[in-house]
Amino acid sequence: MTTAQKALAVILEGYGPARLDQTNYVATGGEGSVFRHGGFIVKIYLDRRKMRQDGMTEKIGVLSAIRHPYIVSPRGIVTDGRGEPIGFYMNRCDGEPFPRMFTNAFRARSGFDDRHASILVDRMRETVLAAHGNGAIMADANEMNWIAMFGNTYGKPEPRAIDVDSWAIGRWPAKVIMPSIRDWHHTGRPDRETDWFAWGIVSFQVYAGIHPYKGSLNGYAPGDLERRLRDNASVFSPGVGLNTAVRDFSTIPGRLLDWYIATFQHGQRNTPPSPFDTGFATARIAQTKRVLAGGGAMVIYERLYDGNGDPAIRTYPCGVLLLRSGTVFDLARGKRIAHGIGSDAEVVGIPEGWLIAQPEHGSLKITFIDGKTFTEHGLASPVRGNRLIRAENRLFVVTDGGLTELRVSVFGRPLCSAGDTWGALRNATRWFDGMGIQDLFGSTYLIVPFGDRSCAQVRVKELDALVPIAAKSGNAFATVIVSDRNGTYRKFEFSFEEGYAKYRLWENGTDRAEINVAILPRGVCATIVNDGELDLFVPTTGKLNRVMDGAIRADMPLDRIGEKVVYIDKGSVWQMRLK
Repeated sequence: MTTAQKALAVILEGYGPARLDQTNYVATGGEGSVFRHGGFIVKIYLDRRKMRQDGMTEKIGVLSAIRHPYIVSPRGIVTDGRGEPIGFYMNRCDGEPFPRMFTNAFRARSGFDDRHASILVDRMRETVLAAHGNGAIMADANEMNWIAMFGNTYGKPEPRAIDVDSWAIGRWPAKVIMPSIRDWHHTGRPDRETDWFAWGIVSFQVYAGIHPYKGSLNGYAPGDLERRLRDNASVFSPGVGLNTAVRDFSTIPGRLLDWYIATFQHGQRNTPPSPFDTGFATARIAQTKRVLAGGGAMVIYERLYDGNGDPAIRTYPCGVLLLRSGTVFDLARGKRIAHGIGSDAEVVGIPEGWLIAQPEHGSLKITFIDGKTFTEHGLASPVRGNRLIRAENRLFVVTDGGLTELRVSVFGRPLCSAGDTWGALRNATRWFDGMGIQDLFGSTYLIVPFGDRSCAQVRVKELDALVPIAAKSGNAFATVIVSDRNGTYRKFEFSFEEGYAKYRLWENGTDRAEINVAILPRGVCATIVNDGELDLFVPTTGKLNRVMDGAIRADMPLDRIGEKVVYIDKGSVWQMRLK
């Protein structure tokens, strides 16, 4: 039995007794198991001797004295029934993992833009200054150790620095640093300069969406991250290749852009300016783009919706769009069918009309739209929960018991009822586009709804000890992007056999945390990795057809409406099909 599987009776210093069981369990990794208890996160060390050997009890006491709204400092130690220190606890913070914010998909859906990015980056800078002001070195402040909090609006983002127990302070040195943020030119222990280098790498990705030492460059293989860090061979190097999914560097405030260039390309080390510093800037740089055009125009582009005046921000397989104004628009009828809908709403089509659900004030707002009269009917939610998952044209609610499907019956008056429920550990499951990834005491499972009424829980040992960042599933196929302990992003693609009992697996490296694929019901997938190339592949057979067309861009976010491959470009919705 592991620590995570046993029910633990513990005492939280300054709070009182608590019981931790599998319903509280979040994950096991590195040196400890993590639990959620009320408004707290509790970390229990796997090695009970660690608290004594490393002097962690005293260190937690020192770190708990750090008080800053953006720093999730320890609240106190955790002891077992005998009074033996076995861990610590801190305030719970539920927000967006930073890698998710690097993606264009997040920006398109949330409205998060470069102005919001500057607010977040400036507050990250304030966080590092606060750590240094308290005599601490963050050391391993990689993107996994930052969380973004948004409250009720994406326009006021705040960072949260986590994993504070790993910071260097006083007589306690830092012992771990992720290679992807490490300053390989620095000798000796991490210090303020290495913290600012790490801050630069993470904050640059908030703006540009790519690590500053990735992209293609002659003389370097795709996995040569450490060598490029050592050689100062950054994205500012002459001849670097970046596709259109990478956001243009000209949007970065001038003085901060100067600092990025000096730091990443020329080895300068100093405190960065605020993105709101309006002093003199010298950088004048044109971002390199790589377009692999060839074979002539092979694709037909048909505009399905003109986004002038009210741009589209989401598409749904059932044939409706969500517009920036909060309007739901039915493409087939050319009619607006609902208003006041948030960007986190999900829409599915049913024979009698549409079902719209969205989180609202900690619960769910559910609306049925009659397909004949277009009248709205508010429906009571049959289950408690405020997290929605849409898998193709099926709608689910994450509850304490797992994943519960919502169903609507219309006999005179519409009624929303609870369908089947599939068990899942709520705190230990991360939910993505149409699927979940569960850490079951160190073993990883994919939770994948499929068909009309089924849901699979598939053991995938290949993902053990990896951190899932993005995932998407549909029609016997799933793709997952993870980060390993070196900070390297890896993409896994699963093709499932009937019943999801077995799968075929492909693995590749990837520069970005973005999934750009349309998974069609007929068993074909369309994806864009490089400018100028559209890949059409059949997961069940592995057959690949690469279409070369100079108009194809990697920043076209592919999805599907019915059997159509669609994407949104500047608020307009386009269909893409072969000639």
